[in-house]
Amino acid sequence: MGNNIRSIIILFFILFLVMVGFGIIIPIMPFFLTSLGGNASILGLFMATYSLMHLLFAPFWGRLSDNIGRRPVILIGLSGYGITFVLFGFTDQLWLMFVVRILSGAISSATLPTALAYVADITRENERSQGIGLMTAAMGLGMIVGPALGGWLGQQGFSLPFFVAGGLALLIWPFALLYLPETLTPAESIPEIINPPVAEMEINNPLFLLFILILILNFSTTMFEATFVFFAAHRAAFGPKEIGFLFTILGVIAVVIQGGLIGRLAKRFGDMNLMKGGLLISAAGLILILFASDMLSLLITSAVYYIGTSLIGPSSSSLVTQYSNQNQGTSLGVMQSFGSLGRIAGPVAGGILYEFNILIPYFIGTLILVIVYLIINSNQQVLALPQTSDGVE
Repeated sequence: MGNNIRSIIILFFILFLVMVGFGIIIPIMPFFLTSLGGNASILGLFMATYSLMHLLFAPFWGRLSDNIGRRPVILIGLSGYGITFVLFGFTDQLWLMFVVRILSGAISSATLPTALAYVADITRENERSQGIGLMTAAMGLGMIVGPALGGWLGQQGFSLPFFVAGGLALLIWPFALLYLPETLTPAESIPEIINPPVAEMEINNPLFLLFILILILNFSTTMFEATFVFFAAHRAAFGPKEIGFLFTILGVIAVVIQGGLIGRLAKRFGDMNLMKGGLLISAAGLILILFASDMLSLLITSAVYYIGTSLIGPSSSSLVTQYSNQNQGTSLGVMQSFGSLGRIAGPVAGGILYEFNILIPYFIGTLILVIVYLIINSNQQVLALPQTSDGVE
């Protein structure tokens, strides 16, 4: 990555500020929706709406970035993200929140798969986990600052965090325009026929199997995300300030792992082994959360869960780029769509199950993580990667 260090730094900074904006709203969103007449089920539907738009539009943005370049698609995603968050700040009705959420998901879904494809363009295969880990760390660092800021701003008013989030995205747009160079030229644009459409993939295709596993994983993790704020409020009387503090600490953990450790861990153990280990650690965290009842125990148990998910994220993205060869933008866009399928069903199921019994989403999430681990273990030959130059599979 030495020759592209400037691009890595710029992209790191962009994703950091975007995720500051995203993290700002985490401590206040459940309380904001409740003030408009919502509950855990409504929050699940709200999260699912955003993911549905990612499902529909992420493959389009991924293919577009393969054909016209990464830079213009990133700029489109940033502008849509900023404008729609400003609109959120002016919204005072529940149905309008859903309308803006649809628009936000459709346009902002251009950002993440394109950013990951950008990293894949400028890194060698044996450096890719490290590059993706740095980008994930940038997002994690944003999730340190964002929730803490959101918890404080939310005490001043629920609309203020949305204005700050939108303003941050619009603020960094000109920097992306001026300082983020294109990685593809017209001559390097990649025909779509290099990788077959997902519908034409064989069931034993490792890329297809990875997509299915990512779908299942996202179903499990979004059940947790859709219910955890309500769970913490019920168990330990958390408000926006406490939720902001908790997610700030979890963000620190994610940054340490994804920014400082993931590259070395991937070289030593391989992406597949990191993914398997992350599954078991996350499952243990979900079970332990069921016994938490105060700030300290919630912090420790959710930290265990986040350690696992911090290993799974960059490892799964790196594996997709390795299986997809040249067409990383399209493959990562499809990966986002499969993830979105899980993120559509997960929050809805989590919200409904939480209303029935607050413990059920965590039991089911644990079971799913263990099942995914067993599926990977039983398909080692299908998911085997060829040896790289340094001998790591």
